[in-house]
Amino acid sequence: MNRLVKLVAFLVIPGLNAVTPLIAIPAITATHGVEGWEAYALGMSIGSSAAVVVELGWPLTGPQRVAAQRGGERWATFVSSVRTRLLAFLLVAPLATIAGVLLARTAQVDEVSTTALMSLASVSVGLSGNWYFIGTSRPMRILGSEAVPRALLITAGSVAVLAGARLETVPLFYLLSAIFSLVAGTLIARADRESRVRFTLAEDWRVIRSQFAAMGVRTAGALYTALPITLVGVFAPSALAAFAAVERLMRMWLSLLQAVPNMLQNWLGSAAGPDERRYRATRSILISGGVGVFAGALLAVGMPLIAPLLFQGAVDVPWSLAVLSSIVVVLVCISRASGALALVAYRRVPALTISTSIGAVVGVSTISILAAIGGAAGAFVGEIIAGVVVAAIELLVLRAAIRSERVRPRRALPSDRSASPPISRAQPRRGLAPVPWRGR
Repeated sequence: MNRLVKLVAFLVIPGLNAVTPLIAIPAITATHGVEGWEAYALGMSIGSSAAVVVELGWPLTGPQRVAAQRGGERWATFVSSVRTRLLAFLLVAPLATIAGVLLARTAQVDEVSTTALMSLASVSVGLSGNWYFIGTSRPMRILGSEAVPRALLITAGSVAVLAGARLETVPLFYLLSAIFSLVAGTLIARADRESRVRFTLAEDWRVIRSQFAAMGVRTAGALYTALPITLVGVFAPSALAAFAAVERLMRMWLSLLQAVPNMLQNWLGSAAGPDERRYRATRSILISGGVGVFAGALLAVGMPLIAPLLFQGAVDVPWSLAVLSSIVVVLVCISRASGALALVAYRRVPALTISTSIGAVVGVSTISILAAIGGAAGAFVGEIIAGVVVAAIELLVLRAAIRSERVRPRRALPSDRSASPPISRAQPRRGLAPVPWRGR
């Protein structure tokens, strides 16, 4: 019964996070039309890209780390993440807000203040601690600390806009929900506290440096996942409304599909040995890829039907864009499993950095060039090219990692030098003791 509750929670949480931004779209388009939608979408794109820097890579490395730790160690890890991310927020948030103003003017968006405030609100999402509850396999705690409060606050902001409030009300309530999430998540995680945890700025800086590799992965990935709307706004302003509509619906759908890797994080991170890790890594990719194909097909069929209702007829969404976005969904689902799950489990974060960096270079260049040539369709083709490159590199590195672990001989002990031929074993993770999977 407990497993069933967790499964439902892992499905409901991304669903709420996906539906929550949808609540605001009809209110925005009904009261402020295409101009309001462009301002809102552009600010979210800028802020979401900057939020990845604020995260410092914790959503990538944190879940599997705390899955292998006990209560007191988990609490110390969480506190360290909060301190370091707050420092990053203080540096990044002003820059993202200024970028929102400048890029809104470049893209010829009228509601500049809305773009700037939405940039700030989206940056604050990087302070979320839901990765901690994913790693500790306590998804119900995310409902109370983040998913439900955010849905309620954004709904309140949308109703206020429909009642005549200024458009900036929506991003303001979005910002309040992020602040509430940080405070509530910290108070809930405090249940794992066993003793007083002491940190210094020197220790915080050491932790930040240790997260550079993971932050590089997330930041590079954001350049071709969270930034495309901004790139289209700069290189093809006339296509911004249609591209932002399809891109936002696709990302919301992917947010819902995040339930799959979320459920697999603790399972893969707690593998007891090399054979079990290899089995779980390959199964994770097959499961996530299969879900991606099914979800992509649903998106291609459903998007042209939902978009007219959601955007109140203000934005036209052609079926061709829906099909292109469905291909992106499949590639992202595969990459989530091969990279953020499998490569992290095999401690290949540097390789993950390389793959996402190459994807960022390919993505930014192809999206920019093809958007200028082919508008919204060209931008999606650029995303597809980047997705193929990233998934291919990750799968090749993972294959090499699995082969390397299988042929690595066990070091003979003094008492068994004349015993049978050496067998392979997993190299222990530094600082992370294996945790047996209790569900076997």
